[in-house]
Amino acid sequence: MMRLLVTLISIVLAGVMIRIAVRHTIAPLRTVDLTMRDYTFNGTNPTLTFRKGDRVRLVIRNVETTPIRHNFSIPGLNIPCDREQGPGEIRHVIVTLTRPGTYEYLCCTHRGMKGMLIVK
Repeated sequence: MMRLLVTLISIVLAGVMIRIAVRHTIAPLRTVDLTMRDYTFNGTNPTLTFRKGDRVRLVIRNVETTPIRHNFSIPGLNIPCDREQGPGEIRHVIVTLTRPGTYEYLCCTHRGMKGMLIVK
């Protein structure tokens, strides 16, 4: 269910105050799971496509069966590398996509491990 945010705007014209209610919809939070294993995200480094204004929770899991550590970043959206994730560790990133464009998501530890995120 979408939440509504109502903003009251007051305007004074010729001594008469007019109030206008403006309704803003808040996009629902969409969850996207990304697993890290064998130097890929989800096995194929998929292209993720969203719309401008989408709110997204990225759940990034290291599902390696060996002690390989990974990391995650989306430089163009100011999502920095955090500490490395060992096998079994999970990182949650929540972002509101406000700018259309194409952005690279990547493992900071293994630079060839990357995919694209598109905001239309």
